[in-house]
Amino acid sequence: MRSFQQQILGIALVAGLLSVSSAASAQNAVRTAVQQGQSGAFVHKTDQVYNIPNASLGIPGLAPDAQIEMTQTKFIITPSGKSTSVLVGKLPSGVAAPTQRVVYNSTYTEVADGPTKGRTYQTVAVTEPTGSITYTGTLDNIKGQGKGKSKK
Repeated sequence: MRSFQQQILGIALVAGLLSVSSAASAQNAVRTAVQQGQSGAFVHKTDQVYNIPNASLGIPGLAPDAQIEMTQTKFIITPSGKSTSVLVGKLPSGVAAPTQRVVYNSTYTEVADGPTKGRTYQTVAVTEPTGSITYTGTLDNIKGQGKGKSKK
C-alpha cells in the first residue's frame, strides 16, 4: 500500500509542477491529490465536465435520454478501495425546478478505460428546488479486495 501511495503522490507532484508551466495546461491538470491522514483517503479535486443522461438523474418532466452537463468536483478513494465521485450541475433553462427535493437512486456501469471499467457504481442524484443537482456515485471496492482481506 505504501508504494501505491508514493506513486500517486509522485504523479500528483509531477502533474502539479507541469501545470504551473502554462495557464492553458493548468485547466486540464491535476490540481490536488491530498491524502487525509497517514492511512486515510486520497481526495482529488477536479473540474472535469460530463454529460449525464436523465435516466441516471430522474428529473421529472425531462426525457430519459436528455443530458445535463455536470462538473465532477471531486473523486475520493479510500485505502480499502471504496471510491466516490461527486458531480454538480444546474437544470437547463426551460426545465422547471421541482417544488421539493427529488432524490433518485440508480446505477452506472463505467465504460471508460481504467481500473474501474466494467464496475457498477451505486448512484444518488439530488435535485433541489433551486435547480441545483448533485450526482454522487459510489463504488464499494475498486481493488477487488478490502483492507485487511487477503487474495485467494
